[in-house]
Amino acid sequence: MSLAKLFIPLGIYLALAPLDASSGELLAVVNNALAHDAELSAANSEIAIGREEIPIARATLLPRLDGGWGRTYNQIKTDNQPTARYWQNGWMVTLNQPIFDWERWVALRQADIASAKAELEYARAWQALVLRSANAYLDLLAAAQEQSQASDFLRAVSEQHALTVKLQAGGEATLIDVQEARSRLSEAQLRQQDALRNLDSRRRALETLTGRDVTPPATINLSRTKPWLKARSLQQWVRQAETSSYPVQLGKLDVRNASEDSEKARAQRYPVINFSASHSPSGAASGYSEPTTTNSAMLTISAPLFTGGANRARLRQTMAGEEKAENLLLAATRKSAADTREWFQRFNWARDRCQALSEIVRLNEASLEATRKGYQAGSRTNLDVLRAQEMLFASRSDQAKTNYEMLSAFLALKAEVAALSLGDIQLLDNWLTVDVSAS
Repeated sequence: MSLAKLFIPLGIYLALAPLDASSGELLAVVNNALAHDAELSAANSEIAIGREEIPIARATLLPRLDGGWGRTYNQIKTDNQPTARYWQNGWMVTLNQPIFDWERWVALRQADIASAKAELEYARAWQALVLRSANAYLDLLAAAQEQSQASDFLRAVSEQHALTVKLQAGGEATLIDVQEARSRLSEAQLRQQDALRNLDSRRRALETLTGRDVTPPATINLSRTKPWLKARSLQQWVRQAETSSYPVQLGKLDVRNASEDSEKARAQRYPVINFSASHSPSGAASGYSEPTTTNSAMLTISAPLFTGGANRARLRQTMAGEEKAENLLLAATRKSAADTREWFQRFNWARDRCQALSEIVRLNEASLEATRKGYQAGSRTNLDVLRAQEMLFASRSDQAKTNYEMLSAFLALKAEVAALSLGDIQLLDNWLTVDVSAS
């Protein structure tokens, strides 16, 4: 089994397979981002580069056969002898085979680690892009809902302003009431403009990720139950983060690679055994005026006798690198656990806050209705109605934002433990696209 399959969970391999974008817009957005992102394509190319390290390292352990051809002009002058001049040409074949070279074997193991690391880096980049594109779409939905609520608020304030003007004309409202209504109307108009600008900004950000314009759905309902959210206990999430998060997995590979560096440094003190052979047919033997065929074979054993302390220094250096990698792995493990706790708390906080805000919205709706009736009966002022409208709008806005924060926190929680997949995106997409009338 390769190191890539050893370190990368099976779920990640399944997650990398694209799903059919037939459910709704979210899954289509994620798939578009995966196909459009140039950095992810570069990370995919890095996998191919890393995989080739293995055959390159393996080749240093296999026989090497070289051949050549040459033509040489020779002139030999000898005292009291005529000068000999002749041409010499021919070809030669040489064979080299390492018998024992422990450093090359260690390099082969490191090539396997490099290949696994490239695949992990790609999986991490893939998951980060899925999370980023999903969050960008949720931001677009939040901005669209904010704009819709701003329009509703503006419409309600406009109606109240028109009613106040009508009542003032009949002597039932004062000029101060009209001015207060006009002030709230200007604020509502400005709020709608801000919401439109934010919506446009979110659309452009998503277009940069996907390469196409994305239109949010006309109706968004987040008040339904969320059966797809399955938050396990905190300790389960933390244990998974400490063993499976991408920083931890990459840290484990770095520790193994540092250990192999130490083994490679030790190999500098081991003997190296090589076998070489050559064959030179007639006419290729150097130094002979007559055609001569030579064959040779040699077994060599070499070992360092004195290196001036370089081998010991190199070993101390690699052992320090091994200790560094272990400390970095410990830091990555602690950070992954801390980040997982943070996202778990954010998710639960947002979920509890959503429930509380639902009740607040219901109470504000009832309060606004009662205030309007009181205004018509003369027991409430125009300012009371405007304040009730503003409180209702603010609570609805907070509820929508908290809902999206909860969804985003859950996706981030799954990403923190390297478990975010297109299956999760599809479940969320199906939930977002359920017909409101059927919920």
